[in-house]
Amino acid sequence: MKHLIDPGPSRKGWHRLQKVLMCPRLYALSYIDETNRVPRGPPADPLMKGSLMHVALAHHYAEGMEEYKDKDLYSPMEAVQQLAELQPNDQRAAWQRHVKEVCATYADYAMHWGKENWKPIGIETELMVNVFDEKMNRTYLYTQRVDLAWQHPITGKVWFVDHKTAGFWARKKLGKYSINGQFIGYQMIGQKKFGDNWGGVLLNVIQWGKDGGSPTFQRMPVDPAPHSVDRFKQAIIRGERTLLEYEDVAPIDWPGAHNDGACWPYNQCRFYSACQWGGKE
Repeated sequence: MKHLIDPGPSRKGWHRLQKVLMCPRLYALSYIDETNRVPRGPPADPLMKGSLMHVALAHHYAEGMEEYKDKDLYSPMEAVQQLAELQPNDQRAAWQRHVKEVCATYADYAMHWGKENWKPIGIETELMVNVFDEKMNRTYLYTQRVDLAWQHPITGKVWFVDHKTAGFWARKKLGKYSINGQFIGYQMIGQKKFGDNWGGVLLNVIQWGKDGGSPTFQRMPVDPAPHSVDRFKQAIIRGERTLLEYEDVAPIDWPGAHNDGACWPYNQCRFYSACQWGGKE
């Protein structure tokens, strides 16, 4: 039976803490309040395309790895089709619309980077670290899933690679990742795990082709942010303490952010009416 590499999110990752730090009520209504979990349509097109490309790249870099030598893996293009097929019946057609473009883009990617000789040492690996809160005398598990762990063939240094797909990519976008919690977490765990053999975090950017044009590919290291890395433990602790503080409170009564960045970042938050009137969204 063929194997698909599609592990999903990590168990105790940054996205949940990011949400509770941005707006505790958003976290509670998203994760705790069952009454607000209504059926929804397929994800936005960029998210579907990104997920399909991620599974193609996972299978691309798994080929030849010791970890997968005894598994009958789908080819990268088969994996794209399989992931689309596995979606709920009412969403499958939306996912399948992107299969052709993703497979064509992957083929260009494989040709563009065909001569690279970095050594993959982990694919969709869940990274784990225990964070101790002295004040509360508690230990919190913090996890992140890394798209690809690579070892440089000459220096031997290990890099965590994050695949990014975009309709348009400008180099100035790189700056926003430097103190993004996900990437700070990579840095924190990478330094702890690999010490002097730690290289850093690398963005592997795939820009979709436009109007029949060819896709483009770039790789660039994320700028270091040692101050934020040193203090990231406190961000994790602050998020976990918030979860503990309100764990017995009704979700609608968790504190709200009440600022445009959380309530209306691009479009209205899906829980906007719940905050206005209480009850369901």
